[in-house]
Amino acid sequence: MELEWYYYPEQYKQMREFTKDHVMHILHEDGNYRHLRFQKPGTGIYHFDIITWPGSLVIRGDVGEGYVFTRELDMLRWFDHGQAIGHINAHYWSEKLDLGRNSVKEFSEKKFIAWLDQLSEDGIYVDRDFVERWSPSVSDLDEAIEFCAEHGIEWDSDDPENWTDYNYHFILALHCILWGAQIYNKSREKVNDR
Repeated sequence: MELEWYYYPEQYKQMREFTKDHVMHILHEDGNYRHLRFQKPGTGIYHFDIITWPGSLVIRGDVGEGYVFTRELDMLRWFDHGQAIGHINAHYWSEKLDLGRNSVKEFSEKKFIAWLDQLSEDGIYVDRDFVERWSPSVSDLDEAIEFCAEHGIEWDSDDPENWTDYNYHFILALHCILWGAQIYNKSREKVNDR
């Protein structure tokens, strides 16, 4: 299955590799109070726990520590609402973080280069060879702003938001949450069908 770019296929692929031998253990279950552990038998490498209580969900372990989401009474159903596997919604889900969306965003060289490319497409001259040689030295928002100032590249106050993306571990955690929620929800459907 090939995922579109906005589902972050690289992290999805890595999550699938990490979890190929994982099994789910229900450590606690009392309505919306749940503690689920996903791990490969005999090892704790890349294990993760999903813990829920009414209106909240936390993921912890080797795939991303301490992300707390709050939204609906049953957060496993909120994350898994019948979409295809891998179909995360990073933008919307990040809005439900206790620490807020900006807590999981960081400078993205890839997005900064794409923004510079878009300037060229919009008719604003940006020397592509120059950008390819010098932009790799840009590693954070402050350096990106300084890079633009030093080289006469104009930017608007809202442009730096276009130079960021969700950090790797957050996206990996989202894929794990969706995957885990889908496994749990399918297991409950089988129990209810009996």
